[in-house]
Amino acid sequence: MKAVALEVNDLCAPFGTAPGLRDVSFTVAAGERLVIVGGSGAGKTTLLRAIAGLGPMSGGRIAIAGCDIGGQPPERRDAIYLHQTPLLFPHLSVAENVAFPLRVRRVPARDVGHRVRNALATVQLDGFDDRAPRTLSGGQRHRVALARAMVARPAVLLLDEPLSALDPALRDEVRASMLALQREYGPALLMVTHDLDEAGIVADRIGVLLAGRIAQTAPPGELFSSPASLGVARFLGIPNMVPGVLKAGGVFESVIGPLRLPKPLDGSPSGTRVAVFRPGAARLVKGGSLTGKVIGIRQGPRNTAVQLDAGGLVLEIAPGVDKLPDPGAVVAWELDPEQCVFLDP
Repeated sequence: MKAVALEVNDLCAPFGTAPGLRDVSFTVAAGERLVIVGGSGAGKTTLLRAIAGLGPMSGGRIAIAGCDIGGQPPERRDAIYLHQTPLLFPHLSVAENVAFPLRVRRVPARDVGHRVRNALATVQLDGFDDRAPRTLSGGQRHRVALARAMVARPAVLLLDEPLSALDPALRDEVRASMLALQREYGPALLMVTHDLDEAGIVADRIGVLLAGRIAQTAPPGELFSSPASLGVARFLGIPNMVPGVLKAGGVFESVIGPLRLPKPLDGSPSGTRVAVFRPGAARLVKGGSLTGKVIGIRQGPRNTAVQLDAGGLVLEIAPGVDKLPDPGAVVAWELDPEQCVFLDP
């Protein structure tokens, strides 16, 4: 079991005159990648700045490698904060930029060159040592900034939406370099973003920040398939939420029709519930027990979903057939109850 690199307990941090973060707690192990997701104004940057010592905290405890750092200045916290638009020193070369934190930490000169070359090789910038920052592309500048942040070998790396300003091609390029560097040096990585796709690719675990608190923390697959509350499900953009009644016999009754559960729900007595499921949990099937009217087709870069009117609810389900149905067609479909989460409304 890996040692805990970052521990945050009951952190409270104001955001201007607002309460901001309240009772935020989590840990990040050495080498682990935890991504915190939340909407604009949720407190993501406030969280990173409090950990880095760049913003205030009004309560709680922050520890790095077991040491309380709440009273330490930023330069003594063994954590590096990287803003979403990192700046390079324009008067220094690429190699000098990357070497800067090593010079500040008085690393022996004989070690600096080797560490700088290794960091630049990891981000695929071999031979760029003498280049000036102004001659680099946007993706190259981001990679130099990542190498500079990582070459100091901090215990914790704090990333504030590092890929949000990049176009898709550059985003892939910089992400690959970021993950390669993190694997090479092994710091705990805490990243914040509003991009759920990005979080799913990068994270070992994802934390959802809602109303100043961590609402759920889980591995990506578990989080997307089993949100802990309707608030989390709404933030994740899960499109299908069907209110109904869970009967004692293991049948969920709603406007879309009865759904028999294959086994009793642990800790869920009968009563009002909301069935939450992703489009892939349901699909068009000839002779299916459920029916609906096609109202549209939603096509995206990764998947296609059929939009149905089922009992007055608009649902999105997987096509499940070779030929997409026409709008207005009445179709049969099936829903896998094992891929549903039944939440308290």
